[in-house]
Amino acid sequence: MKPFVGNFCLVSILLLYMFARIQGQSQGIVTFDGYPNWVGTNYVESGMAFQLVVLQGTSLDYMGIVPPRTYQGVPQNTTAFIWWFCQNNPYNYVIFSLTSGGTFGLVSVQLADPIAPSYTNLPISFIGYRIDGSSVTNTFVTPGGGANYFVSYQFSPDFGSGLLSVKIDAPRWAMDNLVWVPEPATWALLVIGVGTLGYVRFRRSKR
Repeated sequence: MKPFVGNFCLVSILLLYMFARIQGQSQGIVTFDGYPNWVGTNYVESGMAFQLVVLQGTSLDYMGIVPPRTYQGVPQNTTAFIWWFCQNNPYNYVIFSLTSGGTFGLVSVQLADPIAPSYTNLPISFIGYRIDGSSVTNTFVTPGGGANYFVSYQFSPDFGSGLLSVKIDAPRWAMDNLVWVPEPATWALLVIGVGTLGYVRFRRSKR
């Protein structure tokens, strides 16, 4: 093997390792902690944008950030969280995506019934729309039985990458600490680009 080819392979391996480490450390976490008492239809934090979508009619529902609560009627939480009720228009829903327009994956989320204590189970579905045109669904069910707390849920491997946007399908929900990851292909393309650029510069320098 020629010295340059060997060195090029070694550098490529090191770049792949470096970006894999960066990717593992670059999870985004939407904590909803920075804007207490916020109410609106468009919320942005940690690179993720949440948008209210109204399909029919003109009546709006609103999302809201709830400060830490310790009294009856809402989920008990030591940090702020976001909630949403479909009250004015049955066709309203919330969808979220990266502000950059890129693809991403989901790792985990904390959910609760915003009406607490909750004596019935509340299904909360996440419908992921993928870059290849397909969709995937995860439905999490809150415990009921008088629950007044958040529960952590893990997304399935289908949500691990390739998502362009995610719709939250439920009549109401409360959410905290949504963990997402950047699209792995982004890092791979960056590594290939850096390696190719280095190779082209080397070839030009030898002419």
